[in-house]
Amino acid sequence: RHAAGVRLYRDGEVTDLRLPLAGVASVVRCPADRLAAGGGFFARPAGAMPPFRLEEDARALRLVGQDIVAEVDKATGRIRFLDGAGTPRIAESAEPAPIPGVAASRRQGFAIGATERLHGLGQFRAPVAEYRGEDVFLAHANSDAVNPFLASTGGWGLLWDTGTAAFFRSRGEAIGYHSVAGDLVRYHVCLGADMDAVIGRYRALTGPARLLPRWAYGYWQSKERYGTQAELTGVVDEYRRRGLPLDAVVLDWHYWGENDRFSGMTFDAATFPDPGAMVDHVHARDAHVVISIWPAFGPATAIYRDMAAAGFLFPGRHWSGGRVFDASAPPARDLYWRNVKRGIVDHGFDGLWTDGNEPEFQSTGERYGTAASFIANGRSAAGPIDENLLTYSWYQAKGLSEGLARDVPAKRPVVLSRSAYAGQQAFGAITWSGDIFASWGTLSAQVVAAQNFAMAGIPWWTCDIGGFLVNHRYPLGLADPAYTELYVRWFQFGAFLPVFRAHGTHVPRELWRFGEPGTPVHDALEQALRLRYALLPYHYALAAEAALDGGTPLRGLAMDFPGDAAAQRHPAQFMVGRDLLVRVVDRPLEHAPADIQEFLPSRAVQGTDAPAAEVAYYEGAGFDRRVSSRRTDELKMSWSGDLPGELAGKPYSIRWTGRLRAEETGAHTLVVQGKGAVRLVLDGRTIIDGASGAAVNDGANGGVSFKAHDGDARWDVPLTLEAGRFYPFRLEQRQPTPDVVSLWFEWITPSGRARMTPPAAAAVAPTVEVYLPAGQDWYDLASGRRYPGGRTIDVPAPLARVPVFARAGAIIPMTPGIDRSSARPDTVELHVHAGRDGRFTLYEDAGDGDGYRHGQCARIPLRWDDAARRLTIGARVGSYPDMRPVTRFAVRLVDGGEAHAVRTVRFDGAEQRLDW
Repeated sequence: RHAAGVRLYRDGEVTDLRLPLAGVASVVRCPADRLAAGGGFFARPAGAMPPFRLEEDARALRLVGQDIVAEVDKATGRIRFLDGAGTPRIAESAEPAPIPGVAASRRQGFAIGATERLHGLGQFRAPVAEYRGEDVFLAHANSDAVNPFLASTGGWGLLWDTGTAAFFRSRGEAIGYHSVAGDLVRYHVCLGADMDAVIGRYRALTGPARLLPRWAYGYWQSKERYGTQAELTGVVDEYRRRGLPLDAVVLDWHYWGENDRFSGMTFDAATFPDPGAMVDHVHARDAHVVISIWPAFGPATAIYRDMAAAGFLFPGRHWSGGRVFDASAPPARDLYWRNVKRGIVDHGFDGLWTDGNEPEFQSTGERYGTAASFIANGRSAAGPIDENLLTYSWYQAKGLSEGLARDVPAKRPVVLSRSAYAGQQAFGAITWSGDIFASWGTLSAQVVAAQNFAMAGIPWWTCDIGGFLVNHRYPLGLADPAYTELYVRWFQFGAFLPVFRAHGTHVPRELWRFGEPGTPVHDALEQALRLRYALLPYHYALAAEAALDGGTPLRGLAMDFPGDAAAQRHPAQFMVGRDLLVRVVDRPLEHAPADIQEFLPSRAVQGTDAPAAEVAYYEGAGFDRRVSSRRTDELKMSWSGDLPGELAGKPYSIRWTGRLRAEETGAHTLVVQGKGAVRLVLDGRTIIDGASGAAVNDGANGGVSFKAHDGDARWDVPLTLEAGRFYPFRLEQRQPTPDVVSLWFEWITPSGRARMTPPAAAAVAPTVEVYLPAGQDWYDLASGRRYPGGRTIDVPAPLARVPVFARAGAIIPMTPGIDRSSARPDTVELHVHAGRDGRFTLYEDAGDGDGYRHGQCARIPLRWDDAARRLTIGARVGSYPDMRPVTRFAVRLVDGGEAHAVRTVRFDGAEQRLDW
């Protein structure tokens, strides 16, 4: 026993078991000589831990703490975790069986309940709604951001905190983790009565979420990219001229000029002659500017020279020609921050967008290649990179957040990040889902990814509305009504995300690019935009709850309806707070896309004896000399960075071998596009053997520069597949023209084909299915119509409408008509939905700065007593500088019957009651 817990010695290893917080247990298991370095990011000093008692009998040793008991079986050394009432929640089990093809350095198994559902783990390009029976490779890529916290409806969460890449496997009543590097097991168990309590304890362990400035919950206008200072300021001016809501504009990369000055914290004088004046112009329009920075620097920059002189640059080459710095070294973070502050922040920019921070070297299109390129750099200040593979963005966000909080206290840290790790919520970090491709399948996947990321404990998430890359499937861009329909539905989804941000390349994203007022697409976008701003008091109150009370604004249905099995069959639905249910329209209802193929999900691309396929690279167009090989679960080559550096300037060949796992039975179509000669052998039969015309480097080479499939050959192969069956494949590409890269392997599944067929035209608007969870009535937010729960209904879904329902008892504050977050209208509407008791807490503060963390905020509790038909506006608690002493509330009772008169209340901070 020691002051913080116990240490158990067995078979040459030590297990350190602690109860650092109420409801939390932390376990480190490693060789005895490694224990001193085993604490990780979230270790707490013994003096800061709550008291516990030690109990022992012939069978077990028990650490009994607040709301948790950790019981060690003396015979096996395995640990079982029980809640404060003595109910077992999760337990260590026998070491899980090896996964074929995975050379795991450490493995750990756990026994779980038979019926609980598993969520979290981060955000993935090919997500699943629930992890029962699934395998997941926990590693970062451009569109995969891992936060290895698994949350269960069984009242527990588990943070697999080794920092290494790992394989997660769920089978029956067992889960297992297989770390691929290091000799350390470190995990934390969080117990709670429900998923909110479990996530709250994850936050208590890893750090409370930072509240973003109020403007960050408004609308961010972005694209790749605003090329000049005048273009950026002109966009803000146009939003204000048109009276369209806006709070932020984003300056993407290349403002520094050419790649030799890549992210050097400087501005090209020809295009951005006065960045300070540009920011001042935006601020004068009551808006804000977020700017892109990277962890890589061009060789002509001062920061490159300083980092190189100090030995802080990794040896691997970045695709820009520069190098990436070691963010795990505190002096390197300090040097980075000094350059960011002097070159960026001191001009007045309001937020930092940290792009490419997996980190990216040549390509981060998929997880295996991303991991390999980082590991190839050997060591970082934190130790061997393969043992610290997931933590780069945590270090970077930490350094930036600490610098912002210290040196710019009037502004809350805003750090938009392409990657994640546990605890990043404490740094004001917002994760976005990377360079995703525009398609309905991607939209559906993003809805699921958003929910799992939120249930992994980090509340701030967003995505590129409309997809970053458009022209792969929509080469006509905004001229294609099939794309603009997709954009509208994606925009409606984005309007309910914690951070509402449009971004992408190939097509402009400003609202007027989609038509003028009075045209259907423009009006649908404007309606969604104005709904976001009408609901801004609701969103900001949820954000404050996340920061101050450990809440989760965007919520999978499992959080609020864990006992409703039907709710789990509707992944396109989620809750915003506990009172609003959103159903994303995730299929076309008007225009069928011309290209309906989707990328094969990573789980469908497996190796013959491993979780992923093998890709081998050869010099020469005839497989002349093998250069390298690795694992991959993606069958795509879209830019030159996808090739090993040894093949630059040379003809090359590539061979993928593995198995395709069919997920459905029925008629499929395989779609392959590319340049050069392509051969595909599937299940022992050659089904493609052909070539494109003479290849030139014509623009289909690179994510941002890709314009269309000019010069690509295309093969569409119809065939029938059987669900669950594995089909051996060999895919080969031979390219005699150096530096030309294009190969895309996709499929059309039976369900995908059906979903992409709009319903037949009818006199009435098309509808979508909405499931209303059981246990309460629900109100259509737009019409006020009341529906009983526990059933599925068909809801009209014309283009301008996103189905949103308020549950009975909901009190929804609204400010219709505002066009910026700073607006303080004289009247706030309160929409009270009868049918059960309800409560909500309005939150107010200065909107920025650190005051809220020191009590400078105000809360107004609202309570609805359904039996008495009484709304109580409770006494205001707290204050903040320049707080408006009087607020006028316009209260509307919604009960599904005749419209009720609006009751207006002058609220001066004292409790008031309204009876109906």
